Amino acid sequence: MRAKFSLLTSLLILAFSALAYAHPLGNFSINQYSRLEVGKSDVRIRQVLNLAEIPTFQETSLIDTDKDGTLSETELKSYAATLTPNYLKGLFLDLNGVSIPLRATSEKISLESGDGGLKTLRIEWNLIGDVTANVTNNVSFRNDNYSERLGWSEIVVNRTAGVEVFDSTAFGSGITDEIKAYPEETLASPLSERAAKFSFASGPLPANAKPLQNRDGHFTAAVQKDRLAELIAVPEITFSIAVFGLLIALGLGAMHAMSPGHGKAVVGAYLVGSKGTAKHAAFLGLTVTVTHTLGVFALGFLMLFASNYILPETIMPFLGFVSGLIVLYIGLTMFKSRLLSALGYRGGGHHHHDHAGHSHDQGHSHDHDHGHSHDDHDHALSHTHDGHTHSHAVPDSITWKSLLALGISGGLLPCPSALVLMLSAINLNRIGYGLILTVAFSFGLAATLTIVGLLFLYGGRIFDGEKVSGYRVVKALPVFSAFFITCVGAVICYTSIS
Repeated sequence: MRAKFSLLTSLLILAFSALAYAHPLGNFSINQYSRLEVGKSDVRIRQVLNLAEIPTFQETSLIDTDKDGTLSETELKSYAATLTPNYLKGLFLDLNGVSIPLRATSEKISLESGDGGLKTLRIEWNLIGDVTANVTNNVSFRNDNYSERLGWSEIVVNRTAGVEVFDSTAFGSGITDEIKAYPEETLASPLSERAAKFSFASGPLPANAKPLQNRDGHFTAAVQKDRLAELIAVPEITFSIAVFGLLIALGLGAMHAMSPGHGKAVVGAYLVGSKGTAKHAAFLGLTVTVTHTLGVFALGFLMLFASNYILPETIMPFLGFVSGLIVLYIGLTMFKSRLLSALGYRGGGHHHHDHAGHSHDQGHSHDHDHGHSHDDHDHALSHTHDGHTHSHAVPDSITWKSLLALGISGGLLPCPSALVLMLSAINLNRIGYGLILTVAFSFGLAATLTIVGLLFLYGGRIFDGEKVSGYRVVKALPVFSAFFITCVGAVICYTSIS
């Protein structure tokens, strides 16, 4: 049996030598990628193993345990679970001369189409090693797996915020996108990075140290972890952790609302110009919360079940454009009505009339015999005659319909962090907890927008007092706020399609 297998393998090798290579580095290659990410308390390694057609075929007999000629998902997972401990034995990580044990936090195995109807095998691991760091630390990493085989070997070093990496023999950027694409100019001489040494420190870069560089010679930036997504990935969810997670999600939502591009100015301009109340601001915040939460889940499930047909990078600009259109429509509508109101128009026509000898029926009658037109007061917002004050301006009252539209526009575009959180919750089978965290995040976002709106609202009322009622700023402020909203809507539409 072994002789037949060897003969079949030899025939396949001869056959493949006459074919164009499906795998860029050849059908015999075994290719590996390692990315080390240094933190203050651990070192995380992203490890990828890619077997071309021939090595994959050679492993088929080990994977196909029931010998039915088909590699099922169960058989693939069983093979990966068996391979993992042996593969980890070939990875060596030392910190300050002390060996650091590595453990796998996740593993993924998949088959991809290769040449001649055969498959290529890809296995991905996320590894972690706990460290007790000093002020300055020296790290050594080595990969001895398949050292006798031909193939590509690539090592990349990253750093997290608050950690400086320096004096590294490895670079801070990769070439192949985790063994997915190879540059043609390097195929004749595959990269062979089997070991790396570097130092890291918490705090500023030591004197005379060489900062971590990318392959193009530029310095690297720290990898920023998604703090919201980390809330769902805790090993165990206890009551105290759940409460703490809710508070963190709430705070992250509030911080996210304060970042650029979340409609704070639009909300403020709308409420100021429309003479809104706290009730209106609260309704606006509630609408943002509901819309954002539903948007996150809708887009998340769309990515899970229709990712082959609709890509998120095409959906997000579309949602941004729709959001911009809503804001633009609201702004144009408000600008038209407020401008006509400020100019003294009612119902689209200028009203110019004489007050000679007419009465106001408000529980008492009085006659005043004087003629005047609105041109005589420069279209003032209000005026007094015979001790009676009234306004000829059309009040621009706030509407629930426009509030609802503005709230939907504010929550329509899901934040990427909330989307990652929801997908992680589905992947870890923690959908309920993920939903609660998403609602908390959305509530923090909406609450901050509401508070900002109230600050604008009550701050703007200083211009609405009796002492400044005749100033032109009183008439100009609602018009300017509507114009500002219109401009913001146009910018959102432009940036979403550019």
